[in-house]
Parts: sequence; structure tokens; C-alpha cells
Amino acid sequence: MLSTQEKFDLIARRQSFLEDADAESLKQLLEKKPRLKLAWETTPTGKPHVGYFVPIAKLIDFLRAGLDVTVYYLDTYGFLVNYVHSMETVAYRQRYYHFLVTAILKALGVSPSKVHFVAESSLAYTKPFVVDVQRLCAIMKQDDARATSTEVSECDMISPLLCSIHQSLSEQYLDLDIQYGGEDQTGLFEHAKKFIPKLGYRRREHIMNVMVAGLDGLKMSSSKPAHTKIEFLDDPETVRDKVSKAACPERQVADNGVLGLLRDVLFPISQQRAERLLGKTELYDDENSGYSVGQHPFCSLKAPTGTIFTVGGGDVEEKHFASYEEIETAFVAGQVHPEALKQAVIDSFNVLLAPIRAAYAESREWQEVDRLAYPEGN
Repeated sequence: MLSTQEKFDLIARRQSFLEDADAESLKQLLEKKPRLKLAWETTPTGKPHVGYFVPIAKLIDFLRAGLDVTVYYLDTYGFLVNYVHSMETVAYRQRYYHFLVTAILKALGVSPSKVHFVAESSLAYTKPFVVDVQRLCAIMKQDDARATSTEVSECDMISPLLCSIHQSLSEQYLDLDIQYGGEDQTGLFEHAKKFIPKLGYRRREHIMNVMVAGLDGLKMSSSKPAHTKIEFLDDPETVRDKVSKAACPERQVADNGVLGLLRDVLFPISQQRAERLLGKTELYDDENSGYSVGQHPFCSLKAPTGTIFTVGGGDVEEKHFASYEEIETAFVAGQVHPEALKQAVIDSFNVLLAPIRAAYAESREWQEVDRLAYPEGN
């Protein structure tokens, strides 16, 4: 049984809060309520990239901390914000996301049965929800909606102005304690924090993950060109080609897309796998019984105890690291060459993506949904 502090540490590692005081607020809530409800909310728009590993892998920490976890597909929001696509197309995209999210969870060694899945459209057309949309519209200014994101602030259509309302109301209609998302959700979380109490509902907690850098060293985005990101269904040679050409300036951390992927995607997952091996997660039946198939940390079998990531192998001397900071320090010192680092990242991603590719290849239904959701490929 984890203590309140241990639960908090799992929930908060590698995460940020809107304000420093929110960390203490979360601790107090953990003391009062034994099983908190959390939702990760995702909008089915463009095809997801490997940056989505960050929030989905984090769900494992939330489950370990005893949280009741929901994946909430903002399909109504997706139609409102991406109005050039029909409702039918957005519905197919929501199904595509569900196929992908469940495949990712399985690839990470977690049964999807441990998570709840809810589509926003199952709530958004109920009378109480619609009434609350109208109540919020009556107390908000247009600038309140525009302040939630650059995308909305620059739009002259009406429908995107409703998006913040829809996402904020999820906190009440899912009966959440915590809403979880990326740091790009800051404006939306601040909106919920301000307006949900004005409807007479309690204020919720908000946790944010980092936004992953693309292969160009800048923010990874579904709307950016394919060469700037690794996509979940990229074949091994495509992954190799993309990472080989990625920004990885020697001895430099800034604008280094390869180090960014290692820090934010691969290292946290490898650490979770190492913790599973040591029997620390209390999530799996096979803990502390040797490596599960496909759940090996991204390190050599010959690596010393405590290793999380290995660079090298074959003709290149292996170097073992117990923390990301160790890798970064060695890279800046010139002890790890960019090509060796790229090779380790290529190998790790191809191992991680293999079961997701296989799930797609085996599912004709997923392939058909893909065709209908993304007729132009993305």
C-alpha cells in the first residue's frame, strides 16, 4: 500500500502544475480521498505521432498510484475546432484513436481493461450538458475563449470558441478530480479553473506533461511535415531514415531532437520497465519474475543493475546509463557520439513500435477506419 507521498511522487514525476500551490492542493486531496478520478483528454484530429507515448505511458504511473483513469475522446470538440471535416469523418477519427490508444497500452504492457474509455459525444448532447454550455456562454466573453489557445485566438469562425466550454465541462460530467494533458493545454486548464466554480461546481486539479520536440528540434505536431516526427505506423526503415537525418548537433543539447525524444519518450518508458522487473509497480502478475516478452528496458542484457538505457553495441563500446542526466552529460562531454545515440534511439523505437505495427497489420477493421478517417493519408 503506497503512502500519500509515494502516490504524489508517482503522479507528479516529470509533470508540471498551473501554479506551485497546486502541488500542495493535490497532496491534500490525496489525503482526503482514497481513489481519485483522472482523465486524459485527447482530440481526434490529425494522425498521432510518437509524442503521444508521453501521456499514455504516464497513465501507468497514475494506475500505480491507485487513480481511476479515463481516456476521454473529445470528438465533439474535434468537430468544432476542425470544422472543415464532417462529423462522420471525426467519428472515424475517434475510432482510429481508440484502436491506436489500446494498441499503445498493450505495447506498454498494460491491459486496456484497466482504463475507462468515454467519447465526449456520449455526454455533450444530453440536456444538462447543453444547458451548462448555454450557462457558460452567458458569463464568458469572446476573449475568454480566445485566450485558451493560439489556434482559437486566430480563428474567425464561431465553433472553435465553444471548444474551451466543452473541455471544461468534462470535469463535471466525468466527475473528475484531476484533468491531465500537455503543457499546450495551459490556457484550457486555466479556463476550467476560472469558470467551472462559477457554475457552482468544485474546482479540479490539473497536471501537465511536457511537449515533445520533433526531429527538427522544435515542437512535434500532427500538422507538421512527416519528416519532423516519427509516426506510430512508420516501418523500421522509415524510422531509421527519419532519425538518421534528425537534428543532433554534436555536444549540443539545445534544438537536439534526438536527445529530446530520448529524454521525454524513451527514458521514462524504459524506467517503467525496469521498475516492473524489480516488482515495484503492483500492476502486473509477472513482476519480479524476469523480463516479460516485449517489455525489456532499453538497455543491454549485460548492463549492470540500475541501468535504464544503453548506447552502443556491436563494434561500438557499450555505455550504460542510470539516468537521462548521465546521458546528457556524457553527450555534452563528447563521450557519446551523435551517430551512436541515433542508433540506440532507432533500435529502441523500432522495438517499441513493433507490436503496434503488428496490431494494425492484423486488423482489417482498423485499416478500413484509417482509410475513412484519413482519406488523404494524414
